Amino acid sequence: MVVNFEFLGMESVENVITCMHYKVDKVVYFGYPEMVNAKKARTEKFLRKRCRVKEVVFHSLPRGGLQEMLGSMRQAIETEKNRGNEMFFDITGGENLILVAFGMLAGEYDTPMHQFNVRENRLIELNEGSTRRISRDVQEQNVVFTLDSFIELKGGVVNYSLHKDVKAIKNKDFSVDVDKIWQVAKRHWDNWNQFSNFLGKNMVEDYSLQVDMPMSEVHKALNAPYSGLRKMSELNRIVDDFKQVGILNNVDHKEDRYRFTFKNEAVKSCLMDGGSILELYTYKKEKEHSTDCRVGVHLDWDGVVQSKGMDVLNEIDVLTISGNVPTFISCKGGKMGSHQTLHALYELATVTRRFGGKYAKKMLVTARPIGRTYMERAEELGIEVRCEVGQENRNQQVYRKR
Repeated sequence: MVVNFEFLGMESVENVITCMHYKVDKVVYFGYPEMVNAKKARTEKFLRKRCRVKEVVFHSLPRGGLQEMLGSMRQAIETEKNRGNEMFFDITGGENLILVAFGMLAGEYDTPMHQFNVRENRLIELNEGSTRRISRDVQEQNVVFTLDSFIELKGGVVNYSLHKDVKAIKNKDFSVDVDKIWQVAKRHWDNWNQFSNFLGKNMVEDYSLQVDMPMSEVHKALNAPYSGLRKMSELNRIVDDFKQVGILNNVDHKEDRYRFTFKNEAVKSCLMDGGSILELYTYKKEKEHSTDCRVGVHLDWDGVVQSKGMDVLNEIDVLTISGNVPTFISCKGGKMGSHQTLHALYELATVTRRFGGKYAKKMLVTARPIGRTYMERAEELGIEVRCEVGQENRNQQVYRKR
């Protein structure tokens, strides 16, 4: 039986990464009581379900000095040695005292040590004085994080019942259409949300792809208070641009009727939900270099989906993972005042801290540049800021963990 000994730490990925790469039969964790209580259930569930580990054991370490720690660890190690099991020490993420203890015990029991560079997903073997090594003596396996498994390991769950159909790219045709919609929306961004709202409030019927209304009614709607769009020329330019790229068909606004037809239901939904196009475009870009990528993800904090209104939830506009590193992305397409900007930054930092851990990345994608003060605050929070539309500072980028 292959047995892996390691310290149970705060960072969940560090606790399971060896078993994601090698077929380990049993894992023995040493940890302080409060950490064992917090991490035991979700760690064991992940190892059994995802990594096919047969047995998981947790030993609480005393809060005393090195000798007390060594005594507790020796007892567990002797048990596995007497059973004739193959033993390996994983020191990934261990704190100083536990590293000293494992170093001493590795020499005492002639047991190889190793650790992983989590960001690079790379094994580092520390086999000085040992004739064995995990890379040679243990069968490899390749357990890859999905967003579901990563969030579960963090004690949460993705609530799919809240996912909106408009926040999905279900086929290649719509993927192409997203690019076309984005190019037009970007060109008219100053009027984009107003155009989207105007469609929904004044022009579109729920169950029809066709718009056909008297020109007089369009003028009346444009002149109404809070209409958003103020000029027929603004509306016409956007509609005509969508005609050019095939998103709107049968366009006619030269006589006494205003007519056009949406290409399909997905296009219609996207145009009527002004904020979705920035999210879908960001999702497409991130998906190209991700292991798993989703848009419009609702995260349940306690991992138990309850009745409506009972759960603590966060919606992440785009959530992606590459290897062991997730990226949490918030997309903001409208104009943001100081309160909205700071709220977006703090909310992103909070949810990433809860579900991402120390290796996670954070990104705020905006349509327009944010001010210098907010860029500096983003840098303090470790958030990359990317501007997709603004003519100046088009690609604002700040500190991003590597």
